[in-house]
Amino acid sequence: MVNAPLRIIPWRNPEPGCLCLNVDGAVSLNTAKATIGGLLRDTAGNFIFGFSKYIGSTNSLHAELWALYVGIQLAWDHGVNFLQIQTDCKRVVELLYDSNVKSCHISLVRSIHQFWHRAWYVDLIWIPRSSNQAADNLARSANCSSFDLLFFSTPPAQLHDVLTTDALVLPL
Repeated sequence: MVNAPLRIIPWRNPEPGCLCLNVDGAVSLNTAKATIGGLLRDTAGNFIFGFSKYIGSTNSLHAELWALYVGIQLAWDHGVNFLQIQTDCKRVVELLYDSNVKSCHISLVRSIHQFWHRAWYVDLIWIPRSSNQAADNLARSANCSSFDLLFFSTPPAQLHDVLTTDALVLPL
């Protein structure tokens, strides 16, 4: 059997006029320690802000949901009016677009839904994991010895290569 080469699908630019929030959660299989990360960019791929945080022990779905919750809260606090959220977790997208989202058994889903329906435009889309490398990088770089939110107003050094590659992508 021949292994096919890994196909990297670069970051997707958001719709014109929207800012793009990429979010990701990461959970260690060995320790169950969970971290989250994300970043906000404009349509040209310019970095606006990023974040990472250790959230304790949880499962991967809750880590993805926490990344989305923290990211959407930061976007709101920064006055974003038009937001496209990109996540590589299909289950998160399914939960938030479910017709019964208001009665979801996961309280974090209900909280995100309420936040989402404030006076702004928010769109949530699924993207392949290979298109979410910058958010994954930030999630995996979180400091597991502190619960403090790390906020980046400039891209940390470990993101430079990923952001450079993403910026080469032409708008859709």
